[in-house]
Amino acid sequence: MLLEKVIVQGKSRPKEIAIIDDRRTLTFGQLRHGSNLMAGYLDKLADHEERIGLLLPQSSAFAVAFAAARWSSRVVVPLNYLLRPPELIDICRDAQVKTVITIHYFDELAKSLQAAGMQVIFMEDLSFKKIPWPRRLPQRQPDDLAVILYTSGTSSSPKGVMLTSGNLDSNAADAIAHAQFSQQMTFLGVLPMFHALGLMAGFLVPLSLGCRVIYQARFAPAATLELIVKNKIQVLLAVPTMYALLANCKSVSRESMASVMYAISGGEALPLALLEKYKSELGIDMLEGFGLTETSPMVSFCVPWAHKPGSVGKALPNVELRIVDEAEKILGPNQDGELWIRGRNVMKGYLNKPAETAAVLTADGWFKTGDIARVDDDGFLFITGRKKELIIMAGEKIAPYEIEEVLRKHPAVLLAAVIGVKDAQRGEVPVAFIQLEPGLTEKPTAQEIRVFVRQRLAPYKMPRDVYFLEDMPRSPTGKILKRALRVPDEELEVRS
Repeated sequence: MLLEKVIVQGKSRPKEIAIIDDRRTLTFGQLRHGSNLMAGYLDKLADHEERIGLLLPQSSAFAVAFAAARWSSRVVVPLNYLLRPPELIDICRDAQVKTVITIHYFDELAKSLQAAGMQVIFMEDLSFKKIPWPRRLPQRQPDDLAVILYTSGTSSSPKGVMLTSGNLDSNAADAIAHAQFSQQMTFLGVLPMFHALGLMAGFLVPLSLGCRVIYQARFAPAATLELIVKNKIQVLLAVPTMYALLANCKSVSRESMASVMYAISGGEALPLALLEKYKSELGIDMLEGFGLTETSPMVSFCVPWAHKPGSVGKALPNVELRIVDEAEKILGPNQDGELWIRGRNVMKGYLNKPAETAAVLTADGWFKTGDIARVDDDGFLFITGRKKELIIMAGEKIAPYEIEEVLRKHPAVLLAAVIGVKDAQRGEVPVAFIQLEPGLTEKPTAQEIRVFVRQRLAPYKMPRDVYFLEDMPRSPTGKILKRALRVPDEELEVRS
């Protein structure tokens, strides 16, 4: 069990550094001590409450609170601190959270939660200098609910994903085995812990293994680069948007990134142009991965000794992949179809949503991802689009990802997203939204962008319209929020 491993580290290596964040350094002994005390506070302040909300950034505070909640047999509900109060309150009510642990930095959100009838515990108001009572580790079964994570809602409203102790334990162990991570490695955690990848790869994996983790509460490219250099970071996990911003830092160089052994990218598709830039300019092979909240989240990722451009790697141990057609017939290698996943990492289900759960989980344990993918002859997985995002134009199917990949190759394009919009004659047509590279002296026109695409793809895949945005709407982890993209008002349009 992950908790047991963290507690063992506190006994066997009490003076070794576990966490460094923006405010403090915490040893494994201090992490164990603080978690024990915090668990005692929960017993007193939240007696008989099964679920505890954590409104905390990636930090030592989150680590202590998470371990304490699990040590006291609570289910943890990491909360998105970037949501508006009504959204946050809805999630707490859906998850039946009555007590939230937070810090005074989130006072305004805390007031909203208190006004909605919830108890808020501020960690700064508690004393961690006491000597805690000895506490036994709880007896848990693999199927016991451990965490409820809410999906980011990039294309639909958030759903509570129920992950068990077995889901988390197995995914951490399988990821460690797949990547051959060692205890001597130093991780950098910049992804929020309410995000599945941030929780697993930035917290559960390194701390259960006994690695040192450096946390940055708010991603800032220049400051992140300083942390990489200062702490000789070896394992870096981020989303493509973060990597793009990091690559644009004036001080970035091969020397500043020399310690990085694993530059793992997840959350959304990694542009090939960015992968090539890291290789040619920084000497780093970027390692793309794939996962979903529903799969705890890691499904596959490339490793330094086994990677292909455009691939998200081979499946982790104990994770099965299946590609099926529209009739759910199994397809062979190199054929595109819907990706199904089966393994001990697959969720228990969606909280309070039995119909939605039944729609994606088969009787024999396969999870229907809704992603379009293929597996090549060597077992490498390639994600080629979202089933729900496919644009059907006059009977022709268009994958937005394919157009986005071409758009990102344009030297002036920093970020690109393609969606389908209704069309009276053709059903749907693709339109593109673009964020340009900063500091351009000459900016391309919409027509130039459309011609760029037409020269590289079939004519019917050319975006009907191109819209330039100052900033793409993004989720807290940097994903482009496609559901927030709208065709602008006429005076804001840039059309051919």
